[in-house]
Amino acid sequence: MLSAIAAIAPISIIGVVFTARSWWEGLTMMFGYLLALGVLRAWSLDGYPRHAIFALAFTAATWTADSLRGTTFIGFVPLALVGGMLLMRTGRWRIWVGFFAVGVAAIGASAFAFRPPTWTLFASYVVVPLIGTLFVFGVILTSEQAWLIARRLDRAKQIEADLAVARERVRFAGDLHDIQGHSLHVIKLKAALARKVMRTDPDRADAELGEIRRIADETITQTQSLAYAHHELNLVAELENAKRLCQAAGLSVEARFDGDPGAATHPLLAQVLREATTNLLRHAHPTSVSITASPVAVEVANDGLGDGLEDGAEMSLRGLARLRARVEAADGTLDITRTPERFVVTARIPADSPERMKEMT
Repeated sequence: MLSAIAAIAPISIIGVVFTARSWWEGLTMMFGYLLALGVLRAWSLDGYPRHAIFALAFTAATWTADSLRGTTFIGFVPLALVGGMLLMRTGRWRIWVGFFAVGVAAIGASAFAFRPPTWTLFASYVVVPLIGTLFVFGVILTSEQAWLIARRLDRAKQIEADLAVARERVRFAGDLHDIQGHSLHVIKLKAALARKVMRTDPDRADAELGEIRRIADETITQTQSLAYAHHELNLVAELENAKRLCQAAGLSVEARFDGDPGAATHPLLAQVLREATTNLLRHAHPTSVSITASPVAVEVANDGLGDGLEDGAEMSLRGLARLRARVEAADGTLDITRTPERFVVTARIPADSPERMKEMT
């Protein structure tokens, strides 16, 4: 709207000042401009105000009167403004704009009704209105295209913000799944073990029930930490936890940490270890598990291929697929290797990864 006013208003004001021959003519012309300004202020990309039709009729009548009396040839501008804005809402303005400009010029030709035709009169009331109407419409079209671009940018920003919120929700849901899914599976295994030994070994059953309560407490604490964005897994602790979990499931497990246990490790490596351990217990039927961890890598291998993994179905690997994207975002790699004898998950994140540095600072 401002660009249209800036392009048209100065010329219009100058035209009114120099062409109006009386205060009444100037007042009538200014009223027409005010009507056009009112339509321009209510102009939107979705339609036009109701008073736009009245403004069109009034400006057309004013331009007809000016042409018949030969008072001023600048009176077509309000009509061109209102008509141009209404044409933009027809959806077929490319067809109608030429007819509209010719119609404005035809009204101006009524100046010949009471005057002898001259080239000056023809130029003033036919040529200038024809070219001027096309110019006004060009200004309106340019302003509307700029408006459309601005609105699309606003919508793109809103969509980007919505996507950021959706990505954060997915990330939060994934972290919640990593915490609670793993813990609930451990509780399930230990509850089954406690039930199995309840009569033959009450002390062992009592110990397992105590472990279940401890895991439940830890899960509650971790969930609260996640809710307040303080949750971060420790790779060494997860390695020991995975070893104990596999042993509780009756598996032969070999777990080792290569390197300094006190060295800083990326939290994503611990999440990969937790997810891989949970997957092999849920979806595979291994007899032996090998886990190797270091400050820059983790590898989980087992000799059991469950039905979900045997068919190569990604459904059972959704957690790892989600983690792969996060590991790659940290300049790392996450590989899944299947052979008839082994299923191996390997994740590596370089020590000099920019995200690694950010995570640890």
